[in-house]
Amino acid sequence: MNSKRLTVFASGTGSNFKALHQAVLNHEIPACITALVCDNPEAGALQYARSHKIRTHLIIPSNFPDRQSYEKKLESVLVDEAPDLIILAGYLKKIPDRIVDIFPQRIINIHPALLPAYGGKGWYGLRVHRAVIDNRDKLSGCTIHFVSKIYDDGPIIAWATVPVYTGDTPESLAERVQQQEHILYPKVVQQLLTRNTTLTNKTDQPDHNDHDKKNYHDDNLNQSDHNNETDRDDQNDHNTKS
Repeated sequence: MNSKRLTVFASGTGSNFKALHQAVLNHEIPACITALVCDNPEAGALQYARSHKIRTHLIIPSNFPDRQSYEKKLESVLVDEAPDLIILAGYLKKIPDRIVDIFPQRIINIHPALLPAYGGKGWYGLRVHRAVIDNRDKLSGCTIHFVSKIYDDGPIIAWATVPVYTGDTPESLAERVQQQEHILYPKVVQQLLTRNTTLTNKTDQPDHNDHDKKNYHDDNLNQSDHNNETDRDDQNDHNTKS
């Protein structure tokens, strides 16, 4: 049985959650998803977890008398789960600072754009893809990063890029980006769990106007062997901060 433990946070359909779970079942990730934390009783991710006998924690902030009570409950659940890695897969709440402090460099998120562009509070889902198209960018993609106390500002772990085509709609671009998310996220999780070094921020950000740039995740992951620095969804699959 795998000794590494993963806790996933999701609020929507959870397509990245499902992709990660399938990667675990296929032995591509040397770990077990032991729990799902969700804030939406109607979430597809919640139904999926229950149908696959993954422990679920439905924690709705508005059900608590105050913010402190909510954060204490979340902290208690995570301490009991003792995850090696916390994975945000379309979670629609900002992770409390206290949780970031307790699990430094152990919480990761995927964002449907090439950060730092189109990042920060309010940037999620179709509004990101619409802005990319409106700005006539030639390149978009997704970014995986460690979660910090500032929206979308933690150390970048990896990028994957996709072309933006003439005639793209926010929906068609979202679909293309999401395909890359489902490839990149399991690979990054696998690398984080099997390597001793912390993956670090890269300076060679993809150029949004360069058609010829390819996915950056292989270079990013390989570089982590040599670096020791620790600096830096569409309602379905992004850590939308509220």
